[in-house]
Amino acid sequence: MTNEQLVALIQAHENVVGNMLTLWEQNQGVIWKIAVKYSHYAEMDDLKQESYIALHEAVRHYEPKKEILFINYAAFWIKQRIRRYIDNCCSVVRIPVGAREAVRRYKNICSEYYKYYGAEPSESELCAFLGVNQKELRRVQENARKGQIQSLSAPIGADNEEMTLEDTVASGEDLEEDCTSRLDWENMKRELWIAVDSLPADQAQTIRCRYMDGMTLKETGEKQGISINRVSDINNKALKALKLPRRSRKFRAYYEQYLSAAPIHHTSMQSFRQTWTSDVEREALRWAEKELGYI
Repeated sequence: MTNEQLVALIQAHENVVGNMLTLWEQNQGVIWKIAVKYSHYAEMDDLKQESYIALHEAVRHYEPKKEILFINYAAFWIKQRIRRYIDNCCSVVRIPVGAREAVRRYKNICSEYYKYYGAEPSESELCAFLGVNQKELRRVQENARKGQIQSLSAPIGADNEEMTLEDTVASGEDLEEDCTSRLDWENMKRELWIAVDSLPADQAQTIRCRYMDGMTLKETGEKQGISINRVSDINNKALKALKLPRRSRKFRAYYEQYLSAAPIHHTSMQSFRQTWTSDVEREALRWAEKELGYI
């Protein structure tokens, strides 16, 4: 039975379900060829469902007296239905249907022009082909760019892989850079405490109590069996001694060359201090920055 005969029976309400199924099955090849062109925009199952709805609409509106093959008539309905479905449900950026039609024409013209002439058409040629002015052409081109935007959840790679576009986006972290900064900082601390250990015993002990153990002047004095004033005096002498070039040159140079360099290479002392040092280490290094004139 031909398509046209089946349509006539359906329109006459004769075995509508059975005849629609027969019409659908005997046109599967043509319908599949239409749907597969849009398979990179939506799932084939969804496209087939939309195609069936479009086929049903084509049956309702088909007029045999116009002497048009039903499948040609139905193809128009199927294409329009699929395009509308993609526009409404599958596009990351919503573009009006009329604007999408202009984009399709624009792309077809560019493609055909390139096939014949091996170059892109000029703006004036595009305006002439599309029948638009330059302002309208720029709007069409902008919509064409929007239509290329993909969802970050869109799958990529082989069918059996679950990787999405989002999985390929680099994070803001730079592990290599962080590791390098951490090593720099550890080296800075080592040089700093080596310099502290080179001080006289009472000064070295005071600095360690104050900046490694986080003790107050009173607590440091009680531990050493001396007065607060004496602790303060020793502390100040130790700071001045650490500022001397013969002691500070190593960790000062390290700071100036590495840790205080432009952020192209390393994170700042402040941000690193908040991340990878203990409270007492942060205090000691804050002291090194402030008291030794690094900031």
